[in-house]
Amino acid sequence: MGLFDKVKGLVKGAQAAVTPPPAAPVQQAQQPPPANYPQASMEIPVEEHEDEGGDVAGFDAANDENAFFNAVLHMESEGQFGGTDESRAEIMSRFGIRDRSHWRDVKDANYQVLAQKYGSFEEVSQRELNWRQGQMQQHMQGQVAKAQAGGGFAPVEGISLEQWAAINASIVSGANHEDLLKGAGIDNERWQRASAEWNARMARDTTFAITTVYGNAFQAASKGKYGDYAREATAARAANRDVTMEPPVTWEQYYGFMYEQAYAAKQGADPVAALKSVGLTIVDWTDLSSFMGYVFMRDAGRNWKQYEEIHKRVEATYAAKYPGVKADVDITF
Repeated sequence: MGLFDKVKGLVKGAQAAVTPPPAAPVQQAQQPPPANYPQASMEIPVEEHEDEGGDVAGFDAANDENAFFNAVLHMESEGQFGGTDESRAEIMSRFGIRDRSHWRDVKDANYQVLAQKYGSFEEVSQRELNWRQGQMQQHMQGQVAKAQAGGGFAPVEGISLEQWAAINASIVSGANHEDLLKGAGIDNERWQRASAEWNARMARDTTFAITTVYGNAFQAASKGKYGDYAREATAARAANRDVTMEPPVTWEQYYGFMYEQAYAAKQGADPVAALKSVGLTIVDWTDLSSFMGYVFMRDAGRNWKQYEEIHKRVEATYAAKYPGVKADVDITF
């Protein structure tokens, strides 16, 4: 499966659930985690078929591609975000699929229909990935609503999650911790108790609803130079749409920032200092990564060749810059 072998690296980062950051002392405010949600694996056959016909079973992919994408998700994957024996049996009955062998033929035929409609298998892969992102966003919104109804976002010591995130964002940006608390009318002991409880709730929350709301609130309060980009990515993710802002850096620059940190860490240097050497703060990097990561997911399915070429060029540049040191930024194609 040629394209799958390439695209699976692109969706790999979204296969792992968001991991809440560890509890941090009050002086070291938490940063939001990457805004990647779990995704089931995606397999798109790209073999060219001699015949334009094929057994599409009961699907009408040209007019209802989401029903087909949903069937692929359930038939091809398992686990929390995949299918079950019951869901697969229901799909097979509803669309007239006889067995797994028949499903493979039906799947290929329907992908062929979509490739003819959109002009390429790469475009189809992107549409399917976008659909899955939308499904995960709906799932997360449901988890947030459930946590809200269950009291998971009730203020602690009078400090809401959003306020906690906003103050942490200011601390990470370099504001004076004591001045911030004084301005908010919060004494240090109260802040420490609230921070401990919010950290504990985040650690207990296996749905990542608290982490998600915290990350959004943190970036909403960001005063970094890429804050507006992070906020646009958050809005686009919520609506499952493309961003409306052009990337503020090239992909060569962005990959370069990643490699600078990777090589610094490999040599025992401080990755934060490496960021500073390229004119970025931790907040800048967090905001920029939120935006660029989302743009990548909205485009890499259709343009993986270009991303691969850019990455290879940057990789070669940094291998020459730091001879004898091997670093991996985990960009897999």
